Amino acid sequence: MRLVYIRLGSVHANTLQVRRTASLLLTGLIILCVGVTGHHYWPSLAVSAGALVRAAAPVVAGMADSAPLQAVAETASDVQELAAAALAQTPENSTRIVEMGNGRTFSRMLLDAALPSDDALAAAAALGKVYDHRKLKAGQEVALSITRLGENRTLTGLAFSPEPTKEISITRQPDGSFIAQMKNTPLERQRIAARGEIRGSLYGAGEREGVPRAIMAALIRAYSHEIDFQRDLHAGDKFEVLYDQPTAKDGTPVGQGVIIYAALIIRDKVRPLYRVTFGDGAVDYFNELGQSVKRSLLRTPVEGARVTSGFGMRIHPLLGYSKMHKGVDFGAPTGTPIYASGTGVVEEARFNGAYGRYIRLRHNGRTQTAYAHLSRFAKGVYAGARVQQGDVIGFVGTSGRSTGPHLHYEVIVDRKQVNPLSVSMPTGRTLEGKTLTQFKQGQTKIKQEFQNLLEKDTASQNNAQVLSPEPEPKPKPVLVAQKS
Repeated sequence: MRLVYIRLGSVHANTLQVRRTASLLLTGLIILCVGVTGHHYWPSLAVSAGALVRAAAPVVAGMADSAPLQAVAETASDVQELAAAALAQTPENSTRIVEMGNGRTFSRMLLDAALPSDDALAAAAALGKVYDHRKLKAGQEVALSITRLGENRTLTGLAFSPEPTKEISITRQPDGSFIAQMKNTPLERQRIAARGEIRGSLYGAGEREGVPRAIMAALIRAYSHEIDFQRDLHAGDKFEVLYDQPTAKDGTPVGQGVIIYAALIIRDKVRPLYRVTFGDGAVDYFNELGQSVKRSLLRTPVEGARVTSGFGMRIHPLLGYSKMHKGVDFGAPTGTPIYASGTGVVEEARFNGAYGRYIRLRHNGRTQTAYAHLSRFAKGVYAGARVQQGDVIGFVGTSGRSTGPHLHYEVIVDRKQVNPLSVSMPTGRTLEGKTLTQFKQGQTKIKQEFQNLLEKDTASQNNAQVLSPEPEPKPKPVLVAQKS
């Protein structure tokens, strides 16, 4: 605009025709400049300003061609170029987050985001070459890269993670086609420490501290050899756990974590266990003395159960008279998994009269265990099949002579039922010599690591509470409309 001012300043109107032409041209230039300024700086007036520029441009052009003064003609030409630049449309790039709706396909989601049908179908076809879009679930977020030119919208690319360890990107090529790429993101391993107080159940205590349910289940299985979770645990008791958890790049837990250290603090008595991996690949858990916590049989072969009827004489709830109860009943919801209390061979897996669906395992020449009133048998459980301690062999039910869903559990020694909650069970391996020395040294390191992680986590939580910055607004996903 400074150049326009200089050139207009050099105009000397010596004749009436020149002055008239210069005045009209100057008026046209002013209108043109107002239009250009409005188009650039007041988006709400862009349409009106653009129309003003288009209306003034041919007038200025005509006058420039017939203007007697070279300076005025050159000025008009300069402003014409400014007008052309103002009216030229500038591409606008933006990112938009959309979300899969129930019953919507990938291409439908793109079409609902107001993208051209050619782009939507081509991008969906490219995705199909690297990933089955039918696996995408409702709620899947997809980041779209969109270029807008006037009223035209073009998809330039998109990216999303259909699974914690997979990333997919689709990019537009110069010829307008799309290419999809999928890469696997490496898993990371994270050590996590947690401590909590038991108020109701051990599961609930773990959930309050953010411990995955699978880790709490593994902890319960590790202690089930020596802890009766109904009778031994009380409100106010505590637990500790240090576990190794595989995670995706975004921190999402992936797969099964592994317990490195755990402890139950029952009535102020600490009962720790430590994971040990031997040179042959075998893994076991040991107490602080180097004794395996594994027993030949589990005390409780079902998770989260409560003892509803103990071993001994009782008034039978259905028959109405005193009868010896030769096992222990564990109440649990129908479908709760039942575990083999020890390694052995399936002797029976059938419907057995008042016992209902019934399984009997032989563990050695003297010891058997029996499980009754099942709702169903686990896959692969049949007479002659071999099972390992902790394998799921069936599910809680109420088949046979039963008043409700529960597991009737028996331990049979020398063909005679004994009390499962009091029978003496042989322990497993005991560490000795150099192995025991290394184990005790390792205990100190693990306890220190556990404490450091707890303190670090506590400090992070305290800092977050003190600082508590105002969270940045998160782009709101656009939920694609569902089918009506």
